[in-house]
Amino acid sequence: MHGSFSPLVCEYCFSHGFSSRTGGISYLPTLSALNLFCSSQRKDPRAVVSENRRRLAIHAGFDPKKFHLIKTNHASDVWILGRPAPKTYDGIVTNQEGVVIAASGADCMPLLFTDPVSKVIGVAHAGWRGTLMGIAMATVSTMVKEFGSQVTDIVAVIGPSVGPCCFSLEKDSAEHFHTIHPSCVIDRGSAKPYVDIRRATRILLQQGGVLPQHIQDDSVSDRPNLTLCTACHPESFFSHVRDGSNFGTQIGFLWIKEPHEGPL
Repeated sequence: MHGSFSPLVCEYCFSHGFSSRTGGISYLPTLSALNLFCSSQRKDPRAVVSENRRRLAIHAGFDPKKFHLIKTNHASDVWILGRPAPKTYDGIVTNQEGVVIAASGADCMPLLFTDPVSKVIGVAHAGWRGTLMGIAMATVSTMVKEFGSQVTDIVAVIGPSVGPCCFSLEKDSAEHFHTIHPSCVIDRGSAKPYVDIRRATRILLQQGGVLPQHIQDDSVSDRPNLTLCTACHPESFFSHVRDGSNFGTQIGFLWIKEPHEGPL
């Protein structure tokens, strides 16, 4: 069971990681082995997914009873942990220590946000629809509004997700990404242009005031690339684009360390 970590995230304040597909007990080919999500549409038993989450918690060092996974709707609702939860939400923010918040992904982007000054964290799930609806900046804005974060203190990490090498959209939908920036669309004249949802996210975050050097994605060259293409790496990641409707799910997870926890 291997995971990946960003050097941008302050290890004295926070623990975090992105899971891979290895180390669990799911046995169906498109779900093996560390699938972390089950639903009526997926064929993985709930008990198996619970055991996978327990194994991840042991490996990563968090309490599985304090684990909160986003309830995805491909929209822009953000839950402030501790308040009544919306029926669905694609973002979570909190300043509570020791509580693990997590965003799923299987081509969609798991986004992690940390503010080491105010000790506030957020996670978001961003597919192409959520990207266009502004879930990334909605999460940042909630950290600012509810917990007093300064947007220039916030660090954003874009996790493993489908790259522009493998992700295409119908022309009408792709045009919305071209509006964000022409570089977000490849082969614009085709019926199904390829789209770069990671680049769109970086641009939208920068437009919202997040500093360019505080964003980690596949464009950085001075640190390890965590934003690998999920569709291109079947040995490491699940992918809806590659595997079809019965696909597995990996996550990005994050928590604020309690006083007794030291750096890794």
